[in-house]
Amino acid sequence: MSSLNRLAQGFLCAVGLIWSLSITALFIGGDTWAASLYLLILLVPVSSLIYVKVRETDQQKAASDLPTKWRNLLFSFQGVGLAFWMFDIATTFYAINVTGLAVELNPLGWPLGILGAFAYYAPSILFSYFLLFKKKESVCLYAAIPLAMLTLLMGTMNLLAGTQNFQVFVSTAMLSVSIRYGLFAAVSTVLLAVWVSLKRPFNPIICK
Repeated sequence: MSSLNRLAQGFLCAVGLIWSLSITALFIGGDTWAASLYLLILLVPVSSLIYVKVRETDQQKAASDLPTKWRNLLFSFQGVGLAFWMFDIATTFYAINVTGLAVELNPLGWPLGILGAFAYYAPSILFSYFLLFKKKESVCLYAAIPLAMLTLLMGTMNLLAGTQNFQVFVSTAMLSVSIRYGLFAAVSTVLLAVWVSLKRPFNPIICK
């Protein structure tokens, strides 16, 4: 489970970065209400990341050697790349399917263009897991470093593409007041549920 937690931590950190950039773009675009809503949504991955870190505290104490820390860090980069890729997919869907103002540059077209990145990310995650957690030799750790850097490069390309697509959202997103209040209520409910789950580890139920 430690490897999955590291993947989740990298993913959640990347989501936090994406959301921060989105909030900035919305403020610059003049949609203060949407920016405020996004700021509230940002608390969800932040709270989730805190929850994951709290659960990992004991495991970190048990596995504090330097090679283990490097393995965990390198594998978390796979989660970062995965989050950037999903951001690119979500914004591309909005720009093409919802607004019709953009076209897919990939020769495969949309949505088959998704398969191009998937053909990299899926084997990359599996191969990184094999190198970092199934093989304990130092050479496997070193081999995972360029793979992690390549994943960050691919993810950065997806992030830049997603950022361009998000500008379409900033320019075209129009929501009625009732829908906005509904979204605010939904996000507040999810955030409350996350905070409740955060409190559970500190208040265990003792069954006799």
